[in-house]
Amino acid sequence: MASNMITSLVVTNFKALHQTIIPFEKNTFLIGINGSGKTTILQAVDFISAVVTGKVEEWLDQRGWKKKELTFYGSPRKLIEFDIDYQLDGESFRWSFSFNRDLLKCTYERFVSNGRVLLTVKEGHFSSLNETKEKINFQYVGSIVSVLKQEILPQEIVDSKKFFSNIKSAELLSPILMKKRARQAMGDVGLGGEKLSAFISELPLEKRNELLNEIKKFFPKVFSIETRSIKGGWKELAMYENFDANKLKIESRHLSDGFLRILAILSQLLTTESVLLFDEIEDGVNQELVKLLMQFIVNSPHQTIIATHSPLILNYLEDEMAKRSILFVYRCLDGSVRVINFFDAVMKFQKLSKQEMELFGPGEWMQSVDLVELSKLLATQE
Repeated sequence: MASNMITSLVVTNFKALHQTIIPFEKNTFLIGINGSGKTTILQAVDFISAVVTGKVEEWLDQRGWKKKELTFYGSPRKLIEFDIDYQLDGESFRWSFSFNRDLLKCTYERFVSNGRVLLTVKEGHFSSLNETKEKINFQYVGSIVSVLKQEILPQEIVDSKKFFSNIKSAELLSPILMKKRARQAMGDVGLGGEKLSAFISELPLEKRNELLNEIKKFFPKVFSIETRSIKGGWKELAMYENFDANKLKIESRHLSDGFLRILAILSQLLTTESVLLFDEIEDGVNQELVKLLMQFIVNSPHQTIIATHSPLILNYLEDEMAKRSILFVYRCLDGSVRVINFFDAVMKFQKLSKQEMELFGPGEWMQSVDLVELSKLLATQE
């Protein structure tokens, strides 16, 4: 288990997540039919980062959303509620907040560790470590910790802010965007990988060498990945391959989709110290390289949450890990999203015994089940 990770999330009134409970492992895999809510779960986790940094407006602009679209199917109810259980260096925490979609800020917050209240925001006041309440006479967006000075916060809150700030989402990785030039990355390849060239350019030499060594395991003929600055501060990416008779330079616009996708994923895994969010990492990658990529992800010290439609991805998981980490996402009759452990759901609703399940690999569990019928069956049980 990762030492720093989100262990569970309870979300009310965020898009299709309406009183949705989501348990997380060090590596969590979300499966389900199209439109079941897998991507919405990734967005909810990424939203936490926007709230803690106060960058909610930028987050909405990046996705092209209006603030009224944050709530459950245009619900008139303005409050979005999150209860986040997480661990930092082996210590357990809970951060609860109520976010007002019209004001774009948390009107209620509470950070707790082992029964000890670290910070409270309520009725226009805040207090730290149960000290005297102070009136909030300043403006902020998202969480109050986005603007409070570090010196007045408990160290646990400072560490929590850093952890949630470093959540990175690459759920919309697009080879077309990754081939483009970029100016600045600020530690993030971007939702669609659009900052990849700048991100690599900004890496310290040690990390660039580490990235090169890892990419060589996937593409042995690669001997260099380079960026160059061009007019206006734009960064351009190129890859060099070593063949017996020739050394070839390949500009970013000619790089393969699979290479760019793997490069972006490895770049984030080697640098981020928090939670990484990916959607369909298998796209454009052949199965031998998917196996290597899965080994890299599972062995990474960071928490990953991955939405996938691929049984192949799941077959590279050890059985015991798969039993804990594969979650089935489905919609209830009212359109709200629910989550259930996939292994438990198959045994309970498909009437397969534990012994029968153990005859197959995790990907075969997925292939042996009609996911549409399972979704319908689960919906009627709510």
